[in-house]
Amino acid sequence: MTADSGSAADPRRLTLARLRVYREYGGDIDAWARRAHDDSMTDDDWHLIERLRQDLFLVASGQASPALCIATENRLRAATDSEETREALRELARA
Repeated sequence: MTADSGSAADPRRLTLARLRVYREYGGDIDAWARRAHDDSMTDDDWHLIERLRQDLFLVASGQASPALCIATENRLRAATDSEETREALRELARA
């Protein structure tokens, strides 16, 4: 298992599947909460996606300090299961 494939060891890491759920509901946690859903995604996952998306937007738009850029990248790496997931979050922030 590589460092990026730690999802088996840490099931709470963000995955492409969780990002698909987030996109499916357009980032609307209330709409997601009203629908019957399994426990594959939690409120904490949703809020983590939101925080990362907001910080990644600041980084991409050049509004983040160097310290925030570094902290955001570190949190992004720690919170996601793969580079593909990280790129999907970056794309979500640019949308």
